[in-house]
Amino acid sequence: MAESSDTAADATPAAPASQAPPAARPTAPAGREALRLRARSAGYCVACDRIVERDKTGKCENGHPEEFVTGHIELAEGEQAPALPRFSLAAFALPPVWGPAHGLWVGVLFLPIWLFADSVLSTASLGPAARAGAVVVMALTLAFQAFFAKRANGLAWRRVADRVSVQEFVRKERIWALACVPAGMALLTWALYYRFFMA
Repeated sequence: MAESSDTAADATPAAPASQAPPAARPTAPAGREALRLRARSAGYCVACDRIVERDKTGKCENGHPEEFVTGHIELAEGEQAPALPRFSLAAFALPPVWGPAHGLWVGVLFLPIWLFADSVLSTASLGPAARAGAVVVMALTLAFQAFFAKRANGLAWRRVADRVSVQEFVRKERIWALACVPAGMALLTWALYYRFFMA
């Protein structure tokens, strides 16, 4: 009788490996989390002044903190981060209009700068020192405009990165350039004509 019970115990099949406790099996990331870990993204870095790829921690690829990077552009495998134009003709030609229209109110500062430059230019006929001062003021004014135009596209897209793609932003900026460049040239022509022939 004892022998039959031992035989029955020996005949009991072992539990299949698939029924091992959950802790004994390696766990793989769930679908969405695995996709997130594999996904590549890019955004505009204020320090780099361009769109850069993020690393796995969300920082700029050049090591700048995550809070320096704005926007979330999904990148496919092997895809390069899109690029913004490095110089905004519209922001250079008409900063007091382009700036506020894009939320960059610093553009309004060019109005008093232009008025000051005009007043200095009007004294250029008083002598060599006045002419030298006029040249310096005009050079500084143009340099400030060029600096503003260089940073303009990145700072403007940064404000709308959550709702405007880079391609759409670039397309709209071409329209702005077509409007602002002729308007800026007309304004400059009128100002010079007024200064030299009417004042």
